[in-house]
Amino acid sequence: MLETQPDLDRWRLRAQTVEEPESGSDLALDDKIFPHMAISQLARMSLVLSGEHLRLALDAVQAKQLYPSSHFTVLRGALVGASQGVWILSPDERGERRERGLTVLAEMYSQMGKYYDSLAEVSQDDQKRLDDQKDWLSDRKAVVAARRTGRRAGLNLTDVIRVSAEDVFASAGHHEAVRRLWREMSADAHVLGWSVFQRSSFGPPDRRTGIGQGQAPGSPGHVADAFLASYRMLKHGWSLFDRRCEQPPGG
Repeated sequence: MLETQPDLDRWRLRAQTVEEPESGSDLALDDKIFPHMAISQLARMSLVLSGEHLRLALDAVQAKQLYPSSHFTVLRGALVGASQGVWILSPDERGERRERGLTVLAEMYSQMGKYYDSLAEVSQDDQKRLDDQKDWLSDRKAVVAARRTGRRAGLNLTDVIRVSAEDVFASAGHHEAVRRLWREMSADAHVLGWSVFQRSSFGPPDRRTGIGQGQAPGSPGHVADAFLASYRMLKHGWSLFDRRCEQPPGG
C-alpha cells in the first residue's frame, strides 16, 4: 500500500487543474453529446474522487490506525469512483461510452432532484432560488433523456463493479474477489454488522448461551485487499482517460 503513494500524489496534483481532451480525441467527440456536463469531466471526477478516498485510507494506515468497519466505507467509495470511471471509458464504441456517461449523469440529476424536493420551510427568497434551480434541473434532465438511447437503463452499481472488474482483472478469481469486496463493504456503508463478523476472530462460545465473543481490531490484510483492488482499478481508469483524451495520429 505504501508504494502507491507516488501515484496517489501525482493524481492529487492532476486534480488541481482542469484537463480537457485534445481536439479530435475520443472524449472530445464524446463530449459533444451533452456539453453542459462533458462526459470527459464526469469520468475524470469519478477518478479524482476515487483517488481522494484512497489517500484518506492510506493516511490512516500511515498513522498506524486501522478501523474494523469505517476503513471500508472509505475504500468502498474509492472502488465505486474508480469502477465508474472505467465503466464510462472502457468501451471502444462511442455510442456505448456516451450512453454510459449519460446514465451516470441521469442518476446524478435524479438524486439532486430528490434533494431539492426534500427542502422545506425556506424563506421566500430562498424559495425563489430553489424554484429556479428546480426549473434548471428539469431542463437538464429532459435534454439528457432526449439524448439517451432507447434502452435508458438506470445506473446499477453492482453491474458497474462487475463489468469494470472484468475489464481490469484477468482471472475469474479476481473478478469474484472484487464482487465479494463490493458486497462486503456495502454492509459497512449501511452499518450492517455482518461484514465485521467476516473480519472477526471468535473465542469459544459460552456454555450456557452458546454465544461467543468476537473481536475485530482491524486487519492490515483486509484493508490491503480492498485498497489494492481499488488502486489497480483507478490506475487503469487514469490510463483509459489519458488514451481517450489523446488526439489520434494524423488528427
